[in-house]
Amino acid sequence: MRKALVALTALFTVPALAGAAELELTGALGYSFPFYNQTFPYGSGPIDVPLPGLGIEQGGEFKLEGSGGLVLGGAATLYATEGFGFELRLDSADMAVDTVSNSYSVRVDLPPPTDPVTADLELERSKADLKALTPWSFNLKLRSGGESLRFTASGGLSRLGSVEFAIEQTVSLGVVAVNVETNELEIATVRLQSVSAVESESSWGGNLGLGIQIGIGERGALVLEGRGFYFPTRTFEWERATDEPLPPLQERLLERVLDRLDPVEFKPWWAQASIGFAIRF
Repeated sequence: MRKALVALTALFTVPALAGAAELELTGALGYSFPFYNQTFPYGSGPIDVPLPGLGIEQGGEFKLEGSGGLVLGGAATLYATEGFGFELRLDSADMAVDTVSNSYSVRVDLPPPTDPVTADLELERSKADLKALTPWSFNLKLRSGGESLRFTASGGLSRLGSVEFAIEQTVSLGVVAVNVETNELEIATVRLQSVSAVESESSWGGNLGLGIQIGIGERGALVLEGRGFYFPTRTFEWERATDEPLPPLQERLLERVLDRLDPVEFKPWWAQASIGFAIRF
């Protein structure tokens, strides 16, 4: 917050010393379009079965995908000339991350003449708890056109603070028992979680936006804008969601699954479309 106040002070002071005469304040709301999606193939690896003719092939996959939400934004721009200014803005982009598929397949080859036993499971899907992303940005801004219609472009550095992310996901540990007489399989499942640190690191990124201003009265304008944001990937590891003890076989399978399961690599990349109002002083 202190850095933002320093930037705001500079934003208002420097152009004033140069004789700038126009301040523009903008407020807007819109919708976000995140680019995050990630597929997680997993399994417990090869299983050695000490019985002739008996073999087990199994593996699963789930996919996380981002979806959009409400965007709120505000900006202050000081124009050093008619077509060039400095913009300080704060955006709040809400978005969601959901499990869009979660399947697990098993094939158990039994001694001849018994046919193989197969199972295809659809496991529970989840929804992440992801707080709105709220980057500060300091941009250079260009505008052209007349009083009734203006075109704008702005871009620069952005700073994103902590990303608060948490999700619980059901995964399969695999086959833990086979009933040869009934051809039935016992397949164990467990819930995993991936949670960001309480205070994760902030990071620098960038933003770029294009807009149209349609004049309303002498000093107002309707603002239509599209903007994109990019920040480095945030990585969150998986762990078991509860501390309840598991049978020894399931504990070993869980260790193997966690060793092979990729971490969540959340990419804070998104576009947003917004509509708002600007007023010039």
